[in-house]
Amino acid sequence: MIFLGSHGINWVTTDCGVSVKALNHGRTIQEYVFHPTEKEWGLASAFSLCEDYANEPCKITKEVYVTKDLGKNWNLFGSYVVQFGW
Repeated sequence: MIFLGSHGINWVTTDCGVSVKALNHGRTIQEYVFHPTEKEWGLASAFSLCEDYANEPCKITKEVYVTKDLGKNWNLFGSYVVQFGW
């Protein structure tokens, strides 16, 4: 279970809430979707930051990231995303 909190603070539990760990993405997660069969895989959306565009005009876009280890590591899956799912 994942709890999407306020101010970019998120939490994850793998034992029905007996223990809870911080889920750090580095950005504020807007949406999270678990994989239907792989319990540690997930897709998360976040908005790009102006810092991502060093010498270019700022463009705020929705990005999707994938994790295969319940949020320990994230990889950018796609930018300019409207909808996503497995």
